[in-house]
Amino acid sequence: MGVNLRLQDAKAVLFDLDGTLLDSSRAITDAVENVLKSRGLECDRAKVAEMTGNPLENIFAVLASDLSTEELWQLVLDYRKYYMAHHLEHTTIQPSTKMLLAKLKTRGLKLGIITGKYREPVIDALSHFGISEFFDTVITGYEVRNHKPAPDIVLEAAKRLRVNPKQCVVVGDSPLDVEAGKRAGSLTIAVSSNPRSRRQMGKVKPTAIVTDLEAISEKLFGNSI
Repeated sequence: MGVNLRLQDAKAVLFDLDGTLLDSSRAITDAVENVLKSRGLECDRAKVAEMTGNPLENIFAVLASDLSTEELWQLVLDYRKYYMAHHLEHTTIQPSTKMLLAKLKTRGLKLGIITGKYREPVIDALSHFGISEFFDTVITGYEVRNHKPAPDIVLEAAKRLRVNPKQCVVVGDSPLDVEAGKRAGSLTIAVSSNPRSRRQMGKVKPTAIVTDLEAISEKLFGNSI
C-alpha cells in the first residue's frame, strides 16, 4: 500500500453505492429478468446476483451469449428504461448510512460516490433517500474510460475533490471496489456481512474489512468518535 499510509490520515472517502450504502439487489435482478423474459430468454437470478457490480453489457453478454453486440446493447437500453421506472420500489437504504455520512462530514472529510451504474438512477436514489447533500462528487462508471477494477473512477474522484488518491479511502462490498482502490494507490475498506463474502474479500487484501457500516468510523477515527 505504500509507506506510512493510514486510514486515520484520510482526507476523502469514496463509496460504492449498490450493496454498500443501498440495497438494490432485488431491483437490479428484477430488471434483468424482465428484459430477458421480454425476449423469451431465461434468467438465472443467482448468476445475476453474483455479477452485480459488473457493467450491464458484460452481464448481458454472459446471460445472452448468442446475441449480437447490437442486440446486447438494446438489452442494456431496455434495462435502463425499466430500471429507472421501477428501481425505487425494491431499493432500500442501509440502516447506518445517514448516521455514518453525517459523522464523516462533521469530521471534515470529503465524500464521493463511485458507482458502476449509469447516472440517472444514481441521482434519483440519492435524492429519494435524502443523502445527496452529503456528497461532494458523484461519478459513474460510464463517465470514465474503464470500469472497475480499473482505477479510473477513483482517480477521477480524487482529481475532482483535489485530494491525493493516497489520501482517499475506497469503501465497497465487492472485490472490484477493492481492486480499483488499490490500483489507484488508495486505502480500502471492504464491507462484508457474511463469511463467504469475507473470504472473497480477504483474497484481494483490502486495508480493512468490516461487517457493517457502523464500524467504518472506528476504523477511521479510532475511539475518538
